[in-house]
Amino acid sequence: MINTKIIVRFIFVVLSLFPTLSKSEITSSIIAKVGNEIITSYDIKNEILTNIVLTNNEINQKNIDAFKKIAMKNLINRKIKNIEIEKYKIIKFNTDDLQKYLSNIAKSFNTDMTGLKNIFKNNEIDYDLFVNNYKTELLWNTLIFQIYYNQTNVNIIEVENEINRFKIDKTQSELEDLKNQILNQKKEEKLQLYSRSHFTNLENTIQVKFN
Repeated sequence: MINTKIIVRFIFVVLSLFPTLSKSEITSSIIAKVGNEIITSYDIKNEILTNIVLTNNEINQKNIDAFKKIAMKNLINRKIKNIEIEKYKIIKFNTDDLQKYLSNIAKSFNTDMTGLKNIFKNNEIDYDLFVNNYKTELLWNTLIFQIYYNQTNVNIIEVENEINRFKIDKTQSELEDLKNQILNQKKEEKLQLYSRSHFTNLENTIQVKFN
């Protein structure tokens, strides 16, 4: 079980380890273990710099300090998800979603995939690690879908009542499309609810140890 007081104390220790973190290389060492997963100083550095760059902020000490806590929390959450993904042997994810995600990030920087990789390289950020981190999120989505999809039944009467408000303005074909959109949205909302609930249960049972 994760102890919140320990996490707060650990974050303080992490901050003291990197009081003047810069883009320069940091010797990687194990900082924590989340179940059977490890978090290293390299992971922390990479996560901080990634968050700074993707939010279009300048890499300076002020921003580094601002992103330290969220970076640590992200790493712990990701390790928890990895444990569950490995437990269920989830290996498939939507590759189109991955490409779309990376493409959208590239576009936000007014560049292509090659340009995006160069941005990471110029800021000394591990691009492959960044991609693998997002794969974890997609694998987690597969896991939740696989476990809970049969529990995402939607009340058709409620959907029909929503559709009735648009009958005057739309054709039958448009109404069918709208119905499918509403059904998919409600199922997605249920899956997100199950995702949060499933993660919370894991968060309360997986042990976190700090070095």
